[in-house]
Amino acid sequence: MEQFWIFDRWSDAGFQMTPTFERNSWLPRLSDYARTYPAFSGITLHLGVIFGILAAIVVWWVMQRSRWGYEIRLIGDNPQAARYAGINIARNIVLVMMFSGALAGLAGMSEISGVVHRLQERISPGYGFTGIIVAWLAKLNPFGVILVSILFGALIVAGREVQPSGIAQLIQGFVLFAVISSDVLLRYKIHIVRGADRTAAVGEST
Repeated sequence: MEQFWIFDRWSDAGFQMTPTFERNSWLPRLSDYARTYPAFSGITLHLGVIFGILAAIVVWWVMQRSRWGYEIRLIGDNPQAARYAGINIARNIVLVMMFSGALAGLAGMSEISGVVHRLQERISPGYGFTGIIVAWLAKLNPFGVILVSILFGALIVAGREVQPSGIAQLIQGFVLFAVISSDVLLRYKIHIVRGADRTAAVGEST
């Protein structure tokens, strides 16, 4: 559906993008307030960051302070116990997908209004996959996500200046691999059993 609009009805002279939006639809950048607040001079961060912080607060409240959040956590920890407690798992899955879609839409709106200023093809260079890494590193803590997002955002921006250009994605993949590996090693202990000890252990078990 998106392709239909940007390639046909809303296309800018036949290109796979729409014309640039009107200036009043752009999210203001902090540098726009430099005259009133000189400390903001040169900071190109737009106000979409406020939406991200508010979204993290809302997610934290939902997950930690609401009944629905308790049901979601119970379903994630033990679906059988949730089903036994009478929780409608299918209904909650659909609601979580809708809530997640709303957050993704908010992020897309911030990217369009704050950075791209038009609808076009491939506005996201893998932000969804980066979000998975960020959530994992933050241990699914919404406030931890804010800090990790800032660090990964700096990595992505710096990666544009690094050659070869794919080094930023390589670092992201390495970080995710290291975190997953460390979790596995912390959860499961590796024991080296020698031949004689293994025979004795088998004899004791029988």
